[in-house]
Amino acid sequence: MSTAEPAIVPSDPSLLRAGESILLIDRKQRVYLRTLQAGGRVSVRGAPVPAETLIGSPEGTTLRTARGETFLVLRPTYAELIPRLPRRAQPIYPKDVGIVLLWGDIAPGMRVVEIGVGPGALTLGLLRALGSTGTLVSYERRDDFAAAARDNVARFHGPAPNWTIRVADAALGLDERAIDRIVVDVPEPWALLEVIAASLRPGGVLTCFLPTVLQVKQLVDALGVHDGFASVQTLETLLRPWEVSGRSIRPAHRMVAHTGFLVFARRLAPGVCASQLTPQRPYSSGPANDGTASRFEDDEGGDPRQDLGED
Repeated sequence: MSTAEPAIVPSDPSLLRAGESILLIDRKQRVYLRTLQAGGRVSVRGAPVPAETLIGSPEGTTLRTARGETFLVLRPTYAELIPRLPRRAQPIYPKDVGIVLLWGDIAPGMRVVEIGVGPGALTLGLLRALGSTGTLVSYERRDDFAAAARDNVARFHGPAPNWTIRVADAALGLDERAIDRIVVDVPEPWALLEVIAASLRPGGVLTCFLPTVLQVKQLVDALGVHDGFASVQTLETLLRPWEVSGRSIRPAHRMVAHTGFLVFARRLAPGVCASQLTPQRPYSSGPANDGTASRFEDDEGGDPRQDLGED
């Protein structure tokens, strides 16, 4: 019995179209990012091929060049695209963007402000998460970064009528109010806390990306004394790929280790101050200073202690 090949209809989303980006992957898993231009050529390792050879073909096809090399043809996923993004600034990498979207609680329909755009890597992730019902406003001080972000969004996301980019210094104020989420990627986010507090709604989430632990320390200290934020969390992510081939299974020689820290905080309601909250004592296995057993022992990373009672 023969197996019928899947039917391909004109609206089939698997079909490659002019203007789309593609990945060419060789037998050694080396990856090349190219764009299909109608009437143009796709060149890889000095072997140009007419783009029309691929336009209209299904994703997942193969391309054989005049040099006899065969490449797998796929559209890039977000994680594959970002490290190859045309840029003038360092992007936030996919492993961190994933945490921003989940811990930062970005969801369709929300109103989000982004401060610091760079090449637009995080902007692309935010637009995908917000969908057509959410809105994103991005602030960027540098004209060249803003232009690069516009180009990358137009090329790799497409039309984004729900996105506005402002070439302005966020430290001078944000035009938006009652914002659900604010995401910050600038060197000194602690200098923006008053501006952010004025725009972020009660319960809203602030997310900050910082490369160094000294910046983390200064930001967390500033959040602690501001009195308008609480529930501060700091984390980083480490990504270790594995190589699985036959009976050989081992970690890859290189891993994506430290790229930056993420700090999250929640906006308090008007009239509520962080100083009103019971301060958490440092971890201690002994009794508290008042003679009572410490009820603030940290059980992160394991099951809750069995002897912890409810209030």
